[in-house]
Amino acid sequence: MQSKVRSMQSFADNIRSLISKTHDLQYYGITSYLESMGTTHVSVLTEDGSAVSVTSSINHIFGSKFLSPSTGIILNDVLFDFCTISNFGEQPPSSMAPVLLKSQSKTLVIGSTGGNMITTGMASALMNHLWFGKSLKDAINSPVVYVDSENAVKFEPNFEKDVIEALKKKGHNHQPATRFYNVVNTMEKEDSCISAWSDERKKGKAAVLDHYK
Repeated sequence: MQSKVRSMQSFADNIRSLISKTHDLQYYGITSYLESMGTTHVSVLTEDGSAVSVTSSINHIFGSKFLSPSTGIILNDVLFDFCTISNFGEQPPSSMAPVLLKSQSKTLVIGSTGGNMITTGMASALMNHLWFGKSLKDAINSPVVYVDSENAVKFEPNFEKDVIEALKKKGHNHQPATRFYNVVNTMEKEDSCISAWSDERKKGKAAVLDHYK
């Protein structure tokens, strides 16, 4: 275990040595199709049972355009929200919902990106998995319904048509969906079995180290 820690430390030190400053756009190969803002989530579960669920966002590309001199990490975790969105004091409105759930036999690490669709994605995945017994893959990949800030109900393609029609009859304001960008990723340990899944909506892939296989 100590050798693996030293190896990881050596790798991190090498990457850190390559970071000097924020360069101009050409240095990073920026192209017109690259999204200019965004959030990332990482769910981690280690061999000894340690778990981390963390969501972070630089908002616009390069964030605040300041970086940590010791790590090279670009700073701006949701600070953009203070400037243009929040009218209610110091706390920015964020839907971030990193979660750790633990019972005697199971540990679940889960989180999501996707702005205000995070809550929808998280609730859907957790209910599908914990209440309805779906696998992590099926729980996350299942179509979701999203109610936006205008109180319009939007359904992901392939959502159950009978549910859509029932809600229409109840008078819900249904609008065609444009795109769904909630992206959930999770890891779970049940007894000695490890499973992981990353949302395919943005072509996510889960990484499981060799000693877990």
